Amino acid sequence: MAVLFSESNDIHYNLAIEEYLLRNYELKEDILFIWYGAKAFVFGRNQNPFIEIHPKYLKDDSIPKIRRISGGGTIYQDQGTINFSYLTNNFKNKINNYQYFLSPIIDLLKSHGLNANFVPKSHLFIDNNKISGNAQAFINNRLLHHGTILYDTNLNIIEEALINHNQKADGHHILSNKTPVTNLKKLIKLDKKEFVRTLINKICDDKNINSILLTLEDNEKIKQLEEEKYLSWDWNFGKTPSFDFSMKFKEETIKFKIEKGTIKSVSNDKYNYLLGVKFFSKKYFDLINS
Repeated sequence: MAVLFSESNDIHYNLAIEEYLLRNYELKEDILFIWYGAKAFVFGRNQNPFIEIHPKYLKDDSIPKIRRISGGGTIYQDQGTINFSYLTNNFKNKINNYQYFLSPIIDLLKSHGLNANFVPKSHLFIDNNKISGNAQAFINNRLLHHGTILYDTNLNIIEEALINHNQKADGHHILSNKTPVTNLKKLIKLDKKEFVRTLINKICDDKNINSILLTLEDNEKIKQLEEEKYLSWDWNFGKTPSFDFSMKFKEETIKFKIEKGTIKSVSNDKYNYLLGVKFFSKKYFDLINS
């Protein structure tokens, strides 16, 4: 197995690396990609970030909101979160087989006396709390399985922004499962670097581990993908399935129809000046607060 460890905390860049490896890199062997990221909300390809994330955090431009290429729910992550990605073209019996990929992690945690268990469809729990959510993408006969491990993540943000937030809207989006979470740091004696090193050895089954070095050409293509996709409104918000949304606006309830992340119609003509505005963008907030 080959291992790639990212030196960057730029989550847009790391997600671009992941997709580049999946779509374009020559997979001579399975790849394990390990990385950390700065603060961000990351949501599934069929999700609606406008209802998944508390408005307080949607307004906060200091925390990116990014769509990934896999399914699954919305997560919050920061530098206390461990990201792991498996990439393989040996996908037989592995598509949607989340337990297969999580078994080495479960075995590692159990070896440290923790009551770790797989919870269908795609979660890893210790006792009654989730520490890992996972998702998959299958593209060009290649399988990506990726997940996060909450090692020392800010759980207060997860609880306020995601777990305790409930917003309804009519549409065809996929909703997240809201589950209590915990951090691994308080349960295990290994620090983050020690845990990651042990995790890599466990996943690779102590076999020969090869390192991947991305070339200058690879990095140029990754940066292009980052710029054109993961930093774009069209991907992160424009891919949101169309939905109808009601909210209190200037002392009355207004109904919005949102298409491609943009306000398509409003229920009261006097607010037609909002038509065509990107929903929950800076321009949107400037207009409704004017």
